[in-house]
Amino acid sequence: MTYLLLLFCYFATQSAAYAQEGAVDIKPYPFVNYSLNQVEFYKDSMDFYGFYRKLDALITTGKGKINIVHFGGSHIQADIWSGRMRENFNQFINQKQAARGWVYPFKMGFSKNNNPYNYTFTYTGKWDGCKALSSSCTGNIGMNAYKTSTTDSNSKFVITMLNNNKTEYAFDRVKVFYEPSQNSYEIALDSPYTAKQVIDNKAGGYREFVFEQAMVQVGFRCVKTDSLQNTFTLFGLYCDLDAPGINYNAIGANGASVPTYLKVNLMEQQLAAIKPDLIIFSVGINDAFDPHFCQSCYENNYRSWLATVKKVAPNAAILFTTNTDSYKRGRKGKYYQNPTGLEVKSAMRNLSYDYNTGVWDLFSIMGGLGSIEFWIRNQMAAKDHVHLSSTGYKLVGDLMFNAFIHKYEDYLKHPIAKLKHD
Repeated sequence: MTYLLLLFCYFATQSAAYAQEGAVDIKPYPFVNYSLNQVEFYKDSMDFYGFYRKLDALITTGKGKINIVHFGGSHIQADIWSGRMRENFNQFINQKQAARGWVYPFKMGFSKNNNPYNYTFTYTGKWDGCKALSSSCTGNIGMNAYKTSTTDSNSKFVITMLNNNKTEYAFDRVKVFYEPSQNSYEIALDSPYTAKQVIDNKAGGYREFVFEQAMVQVGFRCVKTDSLQNTFTLFGLYCDLDAPGINYNAIGANGASVPTYLKVNLMEQQLAAIKPDLIIFSVGINDAFDPHFCQSCYENNYRSWLATVKKVAPNAAILFTTNTDSYKRGRKGKYYQNPTGLEVKSAMRNLSYDYNTGVWDLFSIMGGLGSIEFWIRNQMAAKDHVHLSSTGYKLVGDLMFNAFIHKYEDYLKHPIAKLKHD
């Protein structure tokens, strides 16, 4: 029996009690427009066929590596929405052990910051954090729109993967991205950890540690090897497995807008190290709260960002996700609808037409203007009228994943499009 037939049989056996069939079951909620849950294209979708071709090869042959990068603000930093996507992909391809991909120590050097639930950093020494949102944050800034520095030559940190009953997150190679200046301490493994190979890539801005076997924890330490060395700046880590699979990299920063990421001067260098096959842009909710929001300015900012991305990954599939609905807070704690979300949606559709990208219209799927109220009443969103609850973000992750799988199903149904891409 062919894989295509198996896939169709799988879809056909999904319970009719759910509002939408797909790779994951989704319970019906009256405020969700399930009929709109699709990846839309306004021009050419050939780049997406390239992504689905790699996905199909991974499923049918068990070979290949797919890298997905998902940019966002606080919706993504918490990694509940993106984490749900990662788990769904792992389940879909039956990947029991997976790499976590890009990680950042959000609590190192920041008095108040939230960290994703699936890994932790512990550390010693004094670290000072710097965020691209701040005008005082200058110099090189890493892809996560953060950096953290120490002047303590005895500083150490340990990263530990936290696994669940579905996926074991592990790594057998780690790229540590840091500032490789003449004033920088060296980065080394802390005892008792050892590596079979250490690779320095000064041009890429990282030192890579390769291990004999898959691990869930590793420790690093700063090492002073020269009298000129007096600081160490960390930009993030890339945790990988030398095995077929999907790496879903969530790169989010609380409060980030498109101009925030334009300030990231190491974007091209660090994104090149990941070699993305699919890039998802979920940046727009904070732009929409700018009282001087300008749709054409927003589009042009994205064009500048896309110019950098296209240098690194000219053939990567690109997907825009429109904003969640949100309210602005006015006087005396009252909330008012924020129609700027409609302008963000329009801008993303314009960009999709010009750059042959996909659009997933979350704004309309969740119910359109004013719909956040229904999500709040059903414990799917926070009372700040901006963020979702954990349950809400998981629902968004399930909806988005099913939209991906339905488009993949379309790919399997159209061999002419597959041949055209080949």
